[in-house]
Amino acid sequence: MTTIDRRTFLGAAGLSAAAALLGEGALRSARADKPINFSGWVFKPDTVKDYVDFFNRKHGGQVKYDAVPWATYHPTMETRAMAGEIVDVMYCNSANRERWADNGLIRPLDDLPGMDELKKKMAPGNLEAARSRDGSKVVGLPYFTSIFILMYNEPMLQQAGIKAPARTWDELMEHSAKLKRDKISDTPYLPNWNNSGSGTMPQFLSDCHSEGANIFDAKNKVIADQEPGAARAMERWQKAYKDGLVNPEVLTKTSSTDTHRLFWTGRYAYHTNHSYYLKTIAGEPENSKLAPKKARMAMYPGNGQTHMFTEWYTINAKTKVLEDAWKFARFLGGNLNGDWYVQRQWCLIAGLDNAYPEMYDNPEIIQSYDRWVDLKLLREQYKKGRPINAFKEPWFSEYDSKAIAIVHNIIRGTSTVPKGLKELTALQKSLA
Repeated sequence: MTTIDRRTFLGAAGLSAAAALLGEGALRSARADKPINFSGWVFKPDTVKDYVDFFNRKHGGQVKYDAVPWATYHPTMETRAMAGEIVDVMYCNSANRERWADNGLIRPLDDLPGMDELKKKMAPGNLEAARSRDGSKVVGLPYFTSIFILMYNEPMLQQAGIKAPARTWDELMEHSAKLKRDKISDTPYLPNWNNSGSGTMPQFLSDCHSEGANIFDAKNKVIADQEPGAARAMERWQKAYKDGLVNPEVLTKTSSTDTHRLFWTGRYAYHTNHSYYLKTIAGEPENSKLAPKKARMAMYPGNGQTHMFTEWYTINAKTKVLEDAWKFARFLGGNLNGDWYVQRQWCLIAGLDNAYPEMYDNPEIIQSYDRWVDLKLLREQYKKGRPINAFKEPWFSEYDSKAIAIVHNIIRGTSTVPKGLKELTALQKSLA
């Protein structure tokens, strides 16, 4: 993902002092004639428009919604801020959120009414992720949370006489080699090695976590070159690619959405990706040859640990309509409507997982999830989800983007594993 140079953004006039415009702990009254400007990256914009319209009708809002393409979303929002435009409520991904907080683009939320109650309802891992780098304040409300999972093509495994999905990475590679050897699949393994921020690096973290490797130390410095588990994961990736077990097309995909659509075809045995993609793979016959439920989830191989992250709704520090902006943010990322309206819609429509555990006691949610995933198994996988705190560092978004090319060079074999892991460590040091 292309980003504005962080030093340029850090030097943008006025942003560093933006929070002071509102006063410490002050909640200004909204002006009834002032609309709320709301921007998000493009994901089901018709759905977003529907719940914006619902809010405007039921809660007397004047929200104006703008959808920005994902690939340019964060730099676009930064450019608008530097030009003096105020977007009151904004999506923000985990890789950019702390930088926005450090630069005064977004404000903390702890002083706002109802925030203490939302903290109590949030899952501990998501609440920790919501806090700033020093842990002193919450700087976003959860849009959704996600975890990497292992998906498998049950009919293909049965055709090959494989009775159960792989429990270890060695088994997964053995199964893939057999499927290729028996000409059941040309490229049996479909990892999410795409070029976006939701692809290669979350996949890298997941596989390293499953090997027991810590990619960041307690001070959030990259230590990949010191971790044998990281080397094992990369050696496996390199071998899978060299042996032709992976479709090289995955390296050129620009989104996780494009990658998961390959699995729709039924030509692959195993796929690793965000949990919500299983909804279309296993639950939507109009799109996928592996629906209904011919694609299934298994616990992640190795020790079962995998990468978990959260994306955010944030409030502009310069908003002139804080009361209404916070009301709308609570509608999006809290429970203003009393029935978890927005979170419930995302669970039902897109399979996006939620940071509030009580959501999964809802019979409607349970019934919906049952159409495409074993919800109990998914919740067990979440217990093994490992968030990282490194995303809160100001250098992280730039590191996360530039690291992709280094990892792709390892995969293709144009760089050795030891050299590539040292380059990841050196990259972080150069940005810190």
